[in-house]
Amino acid sequence: MILYSRNDCPLCEDVEESLLKLNIKYTFVDIDTDEKLVQKYHVRIPVLVNSIKQELYWPFEEQELKDFSQN
Repeated sequence: MILYSRNDCPLCEDVEESLLKLNIKYTFVDIDTDEKLVQKYHVRIPVLVNSIKQELYWPFEEQELKDFSQN
């Protein structure tokens, strides 16, 4: 699972807390390190991408997150 995010993003921090709570492994990617990512996700973060390249955009509930992580 990849979490596209940026530093100092309260919504992103909430998602990280949920991922930790649900024991879902993820990789944090700061979109500000890549201009293409900024263009793609600028106002859409936090965004999760699962192993089959599906994207899950905020807002979502923990159950949605859990189901999404199964893919």
